Amino acid sequence: MSDNTKFGPPKGMRDWLPQETLLRQKLIRLIEHHYQLYGFQPIDTPVMENIEVLQGKGVGENEKLMFRVAKRGEEFSNSIQVVSNAGAQVVDNHGRSAVALNEITDMGLRFDLTVPLARYYSNHSNDLPKPFRCYHIGPVWRADRPQKGRYREFYQCDIDIIGGASDAYEVELLLATDRVLKELNVGKFRIRVSDKRLLPALLTGMGVEGDKVPGVAAALDKLDKQPYEQVKKEIEALGHSLEVLGKVDAFIQNALHKKLEPAHFKLGEAEALAGHIESIRQRVHEVNPDANVVFDPLLVRGFDYYTGPVFEINVEDKDFTFSIGGGGRYDGLIEKLGGPKGTPAVGISLGFERILLILMEKAKAAAQAHSSRVFIVNNGQPEKDILALAEHLRAEGIQVEASLENKKLGQQLEAAQKNGIEYAITKFEQGKASFTVRQLSTRQDKEMTKEELGKTLKNL
Repeated sequence: MSDNTKFGPPKGMRDWLPQETLLRQKLIRLIEHHYQLYGFQPIDTPVMENIEVLQGKGVGENEKLMFRVAKRGEEFSNSIQVVSNAGAQVVDNHGRSAVALNEITDMGLRFDLTVPLARYYSNHSNDLPKPFRCYHIGPVWRADRPQKGRYREFYQCDIDIIGGASDAYEVELLLATDRVLKELNVGKFRIRVSDKRLLPALLTGMGVEGDKVPGVAAALDKLDKQPYEQVKKEIEALGHSLEVLGKVDAFIQNALHKKLEPAHFKLGEAEALAGHIESIRQRVHEVNPDANVVFDPLLVRGFDYYTGPVFEINVEDKDFTFSIGGGGRYDGLIEKLGGPKGTPAVGISLGFERILLILMEKAKAAAQAHSSRVFIVNNGQPEKDILALAEHLRAEGIQVEASLENKKLGQQLEAAQKNGIEYAITKFEQGKASFTVRQLSTRQDKEMTKEELGKTLKNL
């Protein structure tokens, strides 16, 4: 590979090799199949939204990470003139002119799928059933700092229910997500469940001053990435009395060691919120006792548009410290985008790229990576015979890649293996019912009929 990155993909984005693409498509089909089992219908939205849709909807840091799209043609020229006349004296937190940003951009790439869905529902609510169950799988963009498991362009897989106020919808979303993750075979995972309002209520009840509650919550949000002692120092640096620090530390230690009792939540509003979340968890387990759903009062979700129960999915593996999904209830967001007043909504999003990274790095997808195609070797047979055999097999539903050039056998088989193909027809005779098939990984030859070949490929 060339060291020259000038012509590589943009920073934080990636090219997909054929086998990676095949695996991604297979996983998407599997996810779609299971979402459809729960009655969710597919939707799609434009990759860009008007800037007014994306700004100020309670999306926190993601608004700052938005890729903006400049105006075009005459509109752009006119905007540049406005910026010049204004003197561009107002700057944002990156030192860039806020006047310039607002004047020369009118759209942005979507940074999640929830805000576009809220806009979508607001536009089409009269044509959609109530409640509306949908799933949306597609790319989103954030100008984040690239690192392992974090890209600037990545896929999300969302399921949402709009128009349902009952917490029974939370129960069903959790059941569906647990089923999908087990089918994907991501390994051990936990779907953590809490309420956006619970941790602030608990901290306030322990005596944490109101203006310090967000800082403590932000520190606790790092527990899956940093040792507790480091998080504890960050909390102490905010300045609390020894009594308050003692209460906070005891609660966190009990939560981390799963030793919390109902009495620990008897702090005003926190008691009712904790009881509600525990009820959701219990009802999930009444339906599926093996569901990997746990109540975690330390859970923090960053988006301001969440209004109640929140979820986060983590794999239990020291090599993967990032979350692979999350979500929550976002009653009120639809209304902010012009939709019906008081429309309830709840959803869960899976981080597709992170799931794919886990599967590929842990080699759990090794068997799935083999293509279910067969390769026909060119040994100098007439072109029409090779293509006729290929068409005959395709008529039986078998995917075929035929070599149309008589190159060295080793070169042909090497190319097939790079394409993830495991079986190749190395010899055949026109009109004969069977042919010689080589398994490329073992170099073993076997005589097969098309029926036997079809069954072998299906097992891949």
